[in-house]
Amino acid sequence: MRLGFGLGSVRIERRNSAPLPSLYLGQVATKIRIPTSRSTTNKQANSRTHHFARDHITALKIELPNWYWVRSTAGPETNGGGNITYKASIEYPAGVFTQVTFSGATSAIVASGASVLSDFVNVNIPKGASFWVRVYAVAATAIVFTDGNAGFPQRDDANGEAYAYAASGVSDLTMGGTITSNIVGGADPIFCPSAIVAQTRNPSVLIIGDSRDWGFNDLYDASGDLGDLARSIGPAFGYINVAGSGDKFSAFISVSAKRRALAQYCSHVVIGDAINALRSGGSGQNKTAAAVLAELQTVLGFFPDKRCFTTTLGGPNTTSTDNWATVENQTVNANSAQIIAYNDAIRAGVPGCIGYFEIADQVESARNSGKWRVNGNPNGFTLDGLHTGQAGYLAIKNSGAIDTTRFSRAGL
Repeated sequence: MRLGFGLGSVRIERRNSAPLPSLYLGQVATKIRIPTSRSTTNKQANSRTHHFARDHITALKIELPNWYWVRSTAGPETNGGGNITYKASIEYPAGVFTQVTFSGATSAIVASGASVLSDFVNVNIPKGASFWVRVYAVAATAIVFTDGNAGFPQRDDANGEAYAYAASGVSDLTMGGTITSNIVGGADPIFCPSAIVAQTRNPSVLIIGDSRDWGFNDLYDASGDLGDLARSIGPAFGYINVAGSGDKFSAFISVSAKRRALAQYCSHVVIGDAINALRSGGSGQNKTAAAVLAELQTVLGFFPDKRCFTTTLGGPNTTSTDNWATVENQTVNANSAQIIAYNDAIRAGVPGCIGYFEIADQVESARNSGKWRVNGNPNGFTLDGLHTGQAGYLAIKNSGAIDTTRFSRAGL
């Protein structure tokens, strides 16, 4: 029985309406992204990551992983390959350090494929304040990290993030000192916790999706958030972004146990883009909307105790003869009819979720046109016909299409 009703242009489905959380151990910070690579050459590293508190924090825990999602090959989740010894601190305010402990010790040995959750760290961080997490890693075989290169600016230098790594000789700077980032060929990698949690009543969100949900071709600004979902969620609530370049629902179904486990720290799940399954060409799977919707049902089934949302696609996939300066000179994807059918099905409401966010309308020239919105300039909303540019990501955020008050409302 379908019990949907309209809310402006957004259809709400009263399904999988797990209760809003009471006090729980939940994600209370922004800018959590998972490792996407490893190095067997570099075995030591210092990192400093920047986060905004999305609740008043009096004590928090951090989780540190020894696994990664292999971005270079669009998965799968892979173990680090050997033990990593971690030390960490919370830096708040800037220049003031509080030691992180693990079962009372100042370091933790994390086996390949595992993660470690710290003890509670007593530190008072007001809601909305910036703080930093410093981590020192010494690996037996390989360090894991979030890689950064063209299109993936993962280190937020403007907000004080830093990452220094080497085969040996890296000193522990968790309790003080300046971390100077390695800069090699424009790459800007980082390592950050896989969760920052505290006792909270606020909503928190696990983001699932592909490169557009991860923020490919986006650029950091003062918000510190990237991509078509985190830019809207981050100003209000903490999130864990497990989206990755090239990911597909079929791949998530096959290997996602470690990413799915992070849902234990989140009250809500937003399942984003499915373009790689639908589109024709490149790494596209050229599937029917019906096939992808069936995969979506399987993914939703992984989170029966969470309040789940879906989204329409964060943009079409076209070619252009004038660098996407006009609508007329774009050619739609060969599987555009199925892309449109998928978006329409999301709008109609799917079982297993309580609603959706309409983001396709913010970057498409018109609903179901199959073409990118334009602003008269070359590459106005896309740089390559597949990935949203920063203007597109900002258009989604500024539209209010992802209404974060819906995370707090019973029945929505």
